[in-house]
Amino acid sequence: MMIKIPYGESDFKKLMLENYFYQDRTHFIEQLEKWNSNYPVFLRPRRFGKSLFISTLHHYYGLEYKDDFQALFGNLYIGKHPSESANSYLVLRFEFSRIDTATHESTYHGFLTNVISGARTFLGAYGEFFTLEQQTIIENGKSPETVVKAIFDFTKKNKIPHKIYLLVDEYDHFANELLSFDLDRFKSNVSTNGFVRKFYESFKTATGEGIVDRIFITGVSPITLDSLTSGFNIGDNISLNPIFHDMMGFTHPEVEAILHQSAIPIEKIPEMMADLEAWYDGYRFTTRANHQLFNPDMVLYFLKEYSIISQYPEVMLDTNVISDYRKIQNTFKIGGEETEKYELLETLVQKGYIDFPLTRLYNLTLDFTQDDFLSLLFYMGMLSFQEEAIIGWRCKIPNYVIKKLYFEYFKAIFLAKTRFAKTTRPIAQTIDALLGTGNPEPFFKIVEQVLLENHSNRDELAYGEKHLQTLMVGLLFPYESYYIHSEYEAKRGYPDIFLARMPNKPLQFDIVLELKYVKKSAEQTLEKVIQQAEIQLDEYMRSERFARPDVRGFYAVFLGGEVYEWKEWQ
Repeated sequence: MMIKIPYGESDFKKLMLENYFYQDRTHFIEQLEKWNSNYPVFLRPRRFGKSLFISTLHHYYGLEYKDDFQALFGNLYIGKHPSESANSYLVLRFEFSRIDTATHESTYHGFLTNVISGARTFLGAYGEFFTLEQQTIIENGKSPETVVKAIFDFTKKNKIPHKIYLLVDEYDHFANELLSFDLDRFKSNVSTNGFVRKFYESFKTATGEGIVDRIFITGVSPITLDSLTSGFNIGDNISLNPIFHDMMGFTHPEVEAILHQSAIPIEKIPEMMADLEAWYDGYRFTTRANHQLFNPDMVLYFLKEYSIISQYPEVMLDTNVISDYRKIQNTFKIGGEETEKYELLETLVQKGYIDFPLTRLYNLTLDFTQDDFLSLLFYMGMLSFQEEAIIGWRCKIPNYVIKKLYFEYFKAIFLAKTRFAKTTRPIAQTIDALLGTGNPEPFFKIVEQVLLENHSNRDELAYGEKHLQTLMVGLLFPYESYYIHSEYEAKRGYPDIFLARMPNKPLQFDIVLELKYVKKSAEQTLEKVIQQAEIQLDEYMRSERFARPDVRGFYAVFLGGEVYEWKEWQ
């Protein structure tokens, strides 16, 4: 029988009582209690299971769930190895997504509203410890810090025999949005003497007075935490610690086990694992972890879709993930200099990796450097650690989902100044001709038009083969019938573009494209370049990987911005 897939569910109690699949992570509760800090901060990309883990901690430590302990945790690791602190805290829980950051007023109001919502939930669970007058004062607080200070003050005044465990989910969600389009407002709200800093200062004070015993904070990047400076300098960022590497995300054995539990025929599992690895795997968050992780949300999306008709999803990229990660593209504009960032990303996509020293402490009083930018992409899940390099870390694009998001960015840049900015149907029709009948000429002509409309003579001086390759990949990315591989490794070289059919798609062949670009000033080299293109394509097509009747190969030579010649390999 197919297991119940908890896609989009982050309520631990619902998962346990309604028999959803749950990957046991409760042994990390034991690890956190043994850790040498009571105030850990754990950062992971969006949709990586942070909210579910926060919910798990709430149900484990919350006094109000004491009678439910066996039903909720009895079959899990921590239920069989409970600690003395189980269900012994007043849990105060905040969550800071869904805040309108359009103006300072809307940001402040949204933050305050979320704080009051957390306070009301707290009072709903522990109202017996507070008078009605005290509850009214708490709920009518005029600022985020006055709300939490009132909770702390009354907890101390009433001599409540339980300490507070503070849980903060998505602590930087709204701040990351601010960071991407209004750096000055980010600084005024978060650092200096802003309302966010004052809010976290009250946490620090309460820990010093023994009112708050433990804090657990989740988010995406350390920038907001670093910007709080002395306002909250007790947090311990454990995100890069190998002990906690697997606290969120799925390992390879876990995904394979989930497939077996999902009643998928055993003979299909190896191929399915390979496809899931290509799309959703590849995350590694520390130099000392010897394995990669799957994005759990993406895996659960796939299984939810597969469970309906026992076929791959029509669209492998979850639309909710697209929505979240599109916001990350705004970070490409942080600190200005988007052109330089574009060049970095183009190099990354073409080479498949990029080297830089990871920024572990951000200082926004200084310039936002390229290393800061690349480090932010790592924290946001757009890059993943591959291996150590001479100058720091070598990071790669983790999987095909993230690669497509880069492609989308390039497409937007390329088409912004052209007639195709709003009308992409002509592009789709040329791609249909390329993939359906093996006729690449209409597609090459579209590329020619984009070059003509998007580049001046001055641009042509710096233009080259790699830019042409990135442009084509950007145009090809939106369509879900094939994998796009740039610089695909074959035994006899690296074809510029390889289009490989996806499972369950009605295509008859794969396509290899070899591209050459000759500047008009170098027109005399055309004959030699064409010979090189023919030789290279011939080598690729005779390699073990491509020597099949269902693979078609083409080369195209561009002179300036125009298609000079193209041919199919025979």
